[in-house]
Amino acid sequence: MRVSPLNVLVDAARPQVISAGRVITPSGDLTPGSVEISDGRIAAVRAGVATEADLAVPDGVLAPGLIDLQINGAAGVDFLSPVTGAALTRLRRYLASTGVTAFLPTLITSPPALLQRALRSWQRAMHEPGAPRIVGVHLEGPYLNRQFKGAHPLRYLRAPDARHAAALLDAVSDTVRLVTLAPELPGATAVIRALRERGCVVAAGHTAATYEQARAAFGAGVTLVTHLFNAMRPVHHRDPGIVVAALEHPQVSVSLIADFIHVHPAVVALAVRLARERVALITDAIAAAGASQRVTRLGTRTVRVTDVPRLSDGTIAGSMLSMDAAVRHVVSMGLSVRDAVLMASSIPARLLGRDDLGRIEVGKPADLVVLTRELRVRAVYASGERIFGAA
Repeated sequence: MRVSPLNVLVDAARPQVISAGRVITPSGDLTPGSVEISDGRIAAVRAGVATEADLAVPDGVLAPGLIDLQINGAAGVDFLSPVTGAALTRLRRYLASTGVTAFLPTLITSPPALLQRALRSWQRAMHEPGAPRIVGVHLEGPYLNRQFKGAHPLRYLRAPDARHAAALLDAVSDTVRLVTLAPELPGATAVIRALRERGCVVAAGHTAATYEQARAAFGAGVTLVTHLFNAMRPVHHRDPGIVVAALEHPQVSVSLIADFIHVHPAVVALAVRLARERVALITDAIAAAGASQRVTRLGTRTVRVTDVPRLSDGTIAGSMLSMDAAVRHVVSMGLSVRDAVLMASSIPARLLGRDDLGRIEVGKPADLVVLTRELRVRAVYASGERIFGAA
């Protein structure tokens, strides 16, 4: 027997079998089906009812573990603060309870010393054992358009500078995986090139990019638009902007905050119809998510939670959303369970270039979430170890 990072006892020698009424695999759904886990990996995927199973959910769903590309904090932890052992354990417990098996801690625009300290903290955390796994840091800023800064502090925004970007990333090598910037700003193209040379996914966000500027950015290497519709040039019939450019571009993905407050359900549904296989669900959650706080921090800003977290002037500052709730929300619009789950697992994994994640497939790490018929989280496994839920 061994103890998992979240103190769950697992028999390391005996294969585990999980069966469910629906198993979501890359090639289609098995209804019913089962998955066998051995040595932390998926050893077999079978159609039909399993004769013996360690966990059986006949009316439930077995899905790939959920992946959050953008989360600023949770469980009382703001990600720009130093991440201590106790805080990281509390954070991971909360994320596991929401079906998350991998995430990118997101750091918003902040004072340089604070940002550098947070990056070093997450670099250390990435190399420590534990689950859900940290698959890199998402830098949202500081190269953002002042006109669409949202909750980012104006005083810390800066013009795109390839040397600055290279120095920032090289100081914490192999830590930053995703960067959001405004691609229309002077110098942004050189920054995009420097980021891609360092293996980063580059996203456009907090941007005033026109349709033409967006198309040019996509040609330069931008492959994602961050929280589509929020903090960007709005759609106009004579000025379609980055939103339309992204929705029509077959190689560009978009992330969506499906709390139905950031974006109206009808607009979420429209985006999904136009780009179903390119939509990644995100939370953009802050420290108050999974906690009872009504007044909290987002980096250097004080935030009050009402319908959503807001600054004193009413500006939305992140969300209280969880990934499992995002899946339930888009299913409530009429989307299939399969499509909703893929938007929260395999599409984010594909965007990151991680073909080892977001897939129920033989040989892949057994990062799995078991959902009830109502799409509530029943159990979560990371590399075959149960990190949430009862047997």
